[in-house]
Amino acid sequence: MCCPAVRWHAGAETEPMPQTITSLTNPTVKHLVKLRQRRARDAQGLLLIDGARALRLALQQGFPLTALYVAEDTVPRHADVLHLARTVGVPQHLVSSPVFHKIGYGDHPDGLLGVAVQPDVTLAALQAATPALYLVAEGLEKPGNLGAILRSADAAGVHGVLICESHTDIWNPNVIRASQGAFCTVKMAVAPAQEVRVWLRQHQIQILVATPSATQCYTASPLWRPSAFVLGAEHTGVSTVWQQETAIRIPMAGQVDSLNVAQTASILIFEAVRQRQQYGLPLQHHDAQGGKTV
Repeated sequence: MCCPAVRWHAGAETEPMPQTITSLTNPTVKHLVKLRQRRARDAQGLLLIDGARALRLALQQGFPLTALYVAEDTVPRHADVLHLARTVGVPQHLVSSPVFHKIGYGDHPDGLLGVAVQPDVTLAALQAATPALYLVAEGLEKPGNLGAILRSADAAGVHGVLICESHTDIWNPNVIRASQGAFCTVKMAVAPAQEVRVWLRQHQIQILVATPSATQCYTASPLWRPSAFVLGAEHTGVSTVWQQETAIRIPMAGQVDSLNVAQTASILIFEAVRQRQQYGLPLQHHDAQGGKTV
């Protein structure tokens, strides 16, 4: 059942809101719970975005949101996000606190949940940038690592993260959460490793494969050139698809034989940033409105 329609205040505006969804068996609630499953998300071409920070950035970036659900007791706290959603025409729905705890993610959801259309992540949809800087993540197993890679990629102005033979769902809630919203600012493409390698070569992008067995230090590479770093799974490394490409390593003085894949990505891409700044090359960055510039 639903409660009477309420009015809510956001900034200087007071606007009517839909009736509150209070029943845990409401069809919309069942639909949202089902979207927590990868199979349902992929079948419908949708994804869920949890939390005000990620949703604010998604709205600023023009990410294809189709609906926003807000716990009625958190409306004042999220007034800015709700106002932003309203200005771009995203439908908003009030839900009771018990309902939100059913549809939200984690032990302490903040009261905002968005539904969005999955963007096109085919390799054909990815446009080569200049001067190119890409990350290739092969065989990733943990959603949190992909999210952390996206977050670092956004900070460094990486033009895209290419995902090969992944064992994780790129729209997993842990990817969304760990990325801190970077899932909607950094281009992603999902394709087999061989296709990614061909695409990089076609666009004359040097391919640098991170592996502990390499002899060349990563700082010795000319990273001011169009570049793509290939990162493999922490336990198995990269596949033989990349065996003809330039291997690089990060010097390590300890006893462990590898770094976390997200840490490795950060070290490599920020060395590229350093070299490019030294050569006066432009970097991709966020403008004041949250968009991307080059």
